[in-house]
Amino acid sequence: MHWTSDLDTGIEQVDEQHKILVQYINEMHDAHVAGDREAVGKALDHLIEYTVQHFSDEEDLLKMAEYPLLDAHHRVHENFVNKVQTYKGRFDNGDDVSQELLDILETWLFMHIRRNDHGYVRHVKDKLGL
Repeated sequence: MHWTSDLDTGIEQVDEQHKILVQYINEMHDAHVAGDREAVGKALDHLIEYTVQHFSDEEDLLKMAEYPLLDAHHRVHENFVNKVQTYKGRFDNGDDVSQELLDILETWLFMHIRRNDHGYVRHVKDKLGL
């Protein structure tokens, strides 16, 4: 996955965390290509842990900005984490889900940033003076 400028929200904390998520997805991809199942598992664990932290940080920011669609945004995050954890369970049970999960991660993350996250940028910047 490659970060492109159209993914930037202009909110430094959010953009930096999104870039770290891309790095974790790339680590998982590299481990998958190398056929290193153990490294895939570690990268997936790190990705899930960091994703949960990022979503919490992002939702805190939206709460501070009194974003009216916070509850809906939270549900999108929650559904995504549940989906990835389901894949993690399958992976832990020996299923080869790496490529399928990588495809979902890349598509979902970029679509989420462009549609959902870009949707709150103006509100957050106006409310918080960013």
